[in-house]
Amino acid sequence: MITILTWLWKQPNGRTAYTADHVNIWASMVSRNLAMPHELACVTNMPRGIDPKVRIITPPGEFEDVTTPRWANGRPSCFRRLAMFRRDAAAMFGKRFVCMDLDVVIGGPLDPLFDRSDDLVIFKGTAPNRPYNGSMILMTAGCRPQVYEKFTQDGAIEAGQLYTGSDQAWLAHILGYGEATWSEADGVHWHGSRPMRTETEPRVLFFPGTLKPWSLVHINKFVRANYRVTNEREAA
Repeated sequence: MITILTWLWKQPNGRTAYTADHVNIWASMVSRNLAMPHELACVTNMPRGIDPKVRIITPPGEFEDVTTPRWANGRPSCFRRLAMFRRDAAAMFGKRFVCMDLDVVIGGPLDPLFDRSDDLVIFKGTAPNRPYNGSMILMTAGCRPQVYEKFTQDGAIEAGQLYTGSDQAWLAHILGYGEATWSEADGVHWHGSRPMRTETEPRVLFFPGTLKPWSLVHINKFVRANYRVTNEREAA
């Protein structure tokens, strides 16, 4: 059994406001595209409106107020997710789990992505000097505990000067290059990437910027066909 989880929180002055509706659409997309035994979970203190099939995990409450100067102005501060690297993470998230961002469109089978033996797999970064992107992570609970145990505010600021992002900058700072990744070769893309200019049917498409999939439902046929709760595949 693998846990597929996401995080939902309200960030003051954040550039994007996520809701239970986004969780429910994400959960539906995962369920339609994953055959292996799994459970769905959401780490949140905002459970109202979330589909009962999604297990609610109480947030650990760590690192929620940590910010860095380079990653401000409403950009998402995701250091709270570093709790996934605790040695006792299995008690909260499961022995084997995947963390996915909510700003995603899933358009193909997920099993080839998650049926891997690596103890850690991370979405490849969006530029050569960004080794990882935190939008999707596959983990065996307890691996790479240094990510959690070495974390400090000063360390976060230092990482933010070297790399882009919040938790993904810290991952790059602590882990360096060389961890297993997913990339466009696996059908995992981010909106605006060069391969996306010619490939119209990715397996997974993330939206790490200000543009989000729910803004494109009425104008992009790939998003319209897949970003939904209903089980019936709509005509493109």
